[in-house]
Amino acid sequence: MAIKIHIVEDDIQLLDMYSRKFELEGFEVNVAEDGEKAIDILEEFVPDVAILDIMMPKVDGLEVLRFIKSTPALENVITIMLTNKSDQTTAEQIYGLGATEYLVKAELTPLEVVNRVRDLIKIYKKSE
Repeated sequence: MAIKIHIVEDDIQLLDMYSRKFELEGFEVNVAEDGEKAIDILEEFVPDVAILDIMMPKVDGLEVLRFIKSTPALENVITIMLTNKSDQTTAEQIYGLGATEYLVKAELTPLEVVNRVRDLIKIYKKSE
């Protein structure tokens, strides 16, 4: 069974690039262009992994992360913040809200993101 991933990114080109890469790697991909749509989707779709941008219109990625962490049906979702904000305060905030991982877009290729997701799945899904 394919691993389900929810990608939330307001940059349509990046969203397309990441969704295509994950689909090519065999993932079942669901996408949202803003946090409001992401939350609507998460009310019915339970992914294995959620990749969230922080700075988005309507509802930001931190609010989506809060929603995931406060929803019992989503408690086992691996949450990855994929952003270009790379300061210590942001990192502390992200991990303080319970994110599984924090990745900086500019430092990684799409394949490296896919590989990091695979590594996290091996770690976290083994322990369930």
